[in-house]
Amino acid sequence: RGTPLHPLNSWHSVDVLVWVSMKLIFFLATLVACSSYLVYALSDVQPAAAIAHFTELSTKFRKFHQDPTNVFLHLITTPLGILSFLSLVNKVSKGTGIVMLTTVVYCISLVDKVPENILAQTSLMAGALAVASTLTQHLGWLMHAVIFLVGYVGQEAAHYFTGEATFQSSYQEQEDFLALLSQHTYYLLPLVFDSTYPEGSGQFASAEAEWVSVLASRVYHLMPLAVVLAMHFVSKDGALTFPWQFQRSRVIMVKLNKPEDVKDLADIRAWAMSKGPSKATSTHWWYQPPKPTTPKENCLEDAPKAAFTRIATCDTINNAFRSRFGENWAIDVLWGMNEVYVSSPPSVKNTSDEVFYTRHIDGPYYYIPFASCFRMIIGMDDNEAITTKFPMVPTECAAKQGDVLAFDFHREVHYIQKNPEIENKDFRIVLKVHHVIYPQWALPFGKYLGYLSTEYNKAFRSLFLYTINPDGAWNKFVAWNVVFWTKVVNWSEENLGYSNVAYLFFLGLAAAMIDFRIFLVGTSFVHYIRYINTYYHREGVAYNVFKRDVLLFKTLAVSQLVFHYLYAATSGFNSDVISALKDQVGVVDLVMVLGGYGLSIYTTAQLGVDGTYFGIELGFVKAQKNYVQKFPYGVIPHPMILSQCVALCGFYRNALFRAYLPWLVPAHVCLYLIHMVQEHFDIYKAKKTVKTA
Repeated sequence: RGTPLHPLNSWHSVDVLVWVSMKLIFFLATLVACSSYLVYALSDVQPAAAIAHFTELSTKFRKFHQDPTNVFLHLITTPLGILSFLSLVNKVSKGTGIVMLTTVVYCISLVDKVPENILAQTSLMAGALAVASTLTQHLGWLMHAVIFLVGYVGQEAAHYFTGEATFQSSYQEQEDFLALLSQHTYYLLPLVFDSTYPEGSGQFASAEAEWVSVLASRVYHLMPLAVVLAMHFVSKDGALTFPWQFQRSRVIMVKLNKPEDVKDLADIRAWAMSKGPSKATSTHWWYQPPKPTTPKENCLEDAPKAAFTRIATCDTINNAFRSRFGENWAIDVLWGMNEVYVSSPPSVKNTSDEVFYTRHIDGPYYYIPFASCFRMIIGMDDNEAITTKFPMVPTECAAKQGDVLAFDFHREVHYIQKNPEIENKDFRIVLKVHHVIYPQWALPFGKYLGYLSTEYNKAFRSLFLYTINPDGAWNKFVAWNVVFWTKVVNWSEENLGYSNVAYLFFLGLAAAMIDFRIFLVGTSFVHYIRYINTYYHREGVAYNVFKRDVLLFKTLAVSQLVFHYLYAATSGFNSDVISALKDQVGVVDLVMVLGGYGLSIYTTAQLGVDGTYFGIELGFVKAQKNYVQKFPYGVIPHPMILSQCVALCGFYRNALFRAYLPWLVPAHVCLYLIHMVQEHFDIYKAKKTVKTA
């Protein structure tokens, strides 16, 4: 009864061949063109001579960007202006290919023209803006105009308020104005980054180096672009989720109500009841025997097995996965994990059955990327007494007749809870059905995760059965270990998140091997982008996951800000911290930092943690949006954001810190202001009905 699981089955084979061939030809043509330019650009010229033009242009540009405030504002307004343009191109073209290709070509075209440190920063920013434009292209025309005006007019205002003329004014009366304007526009992003460094501090390859070495060095400094685009590719369809992205609940709920499905469920339940389930512990019948010695009576017979097969592959279940993940995902049933399960009574202390009443994650393979193993609970009775809870969403469901409750086997925290006020009239019997899902391009990862999940489930079954009714000190110790490590694993996921731990580990490794700023950039701005994404998308959010992640990364961001401030103020901790702060930190700086963060903490106390983190907008706090009217609300607009911007500017006033990391505070403020505009105009995606929790 199931539909074909491969999305291309409905295509003619010739259509598929043509589609794949066109993609391959386009990719190869782009690769050849870009590689040819790299070889041409670096084969005949020495690096110092190649960037002489940029050095001359940079000297002219710096004359009009001496004021730190002007440079600070340019680090905000320039990316905004570029973002609005890229987003408009996506919106008009109704795609992202033009922007992505142009970004790659632009960054490669700079390899023989700008210093290597500027090339790395420009490629990182260009890639980030190209990816961001894929998200902002859905905004309306008016919002695009607003963003562009903020970027363009903001630059003019920065020059006006700092008393510096614009670079454009130095050549706008010349006959070759359009050519000079084009040159200015082409180099604008590298020039802005270069203006944050002392003059002459650009990093160049050795003049004596062979062109092949220069080529390798320049390609190396293009890696930020490659990393950003690769991360976008693997995450755009949900195969991998990074901490700055909107994270929807991965709990899926649907209903089996087709007559044939209802009949199959009733037949399986009748068969299970005829076998006399245990009233002391949970009872299991496997779809396939876990091992050759498994007694035949512990496995499904032919008739209930055939009904189980039809349920596991039915249209309703396949469509639920596709509506959540997309048509290009493969859906494989893991027959070796499937079972008919009868719940145990709630009095199960000191046995492995206690695991089910404890917050837990079923499997350990959360680190396998690009694929997910889903466990599906399908109700077969009128159960109301036992509820499955998902605290990180949060949501819950008491699976009744035909209810389907699917969740990630290796990543979703859950537990079952007995309602003491309700008693089921009969046994609670459910089907446990398992699928591994993955994008078509990630087939090896999907097959590998399916194999590991099945083998783990078999091994855990043996341990589970061994400790389900422990007898003796050793067996009780083993049962205690099952429960203890279950709690440890759950605590780590609820408070840190294994995906966050993996992200921080690899980021830290890259920073240790290459440059500390990789970790600094990769952790300082995550929470802002997560704010923006979550506020915009809203629907189906995993709310407690959102709060966990933004609190973790905000703590890291502020901690690093303070650390690097102290590092700069003490010249690398080469002087006494207290003495250095007395000499380097002015009263105004201190008042701005302490006053800003103090006001922010006060406003958080008024709103509460849930109110602070969009609890009202996301539907988790039942209150009006402007329910707090005490000071500073009603007096200062957006007091939490503006107070933290004031604190950040207090850090930036210090000349040593500003010279050490000139871009750090502007990036913080820029992202805060973007989110403030989003909140002020209440910009979010229109809600639609879906079948996810």
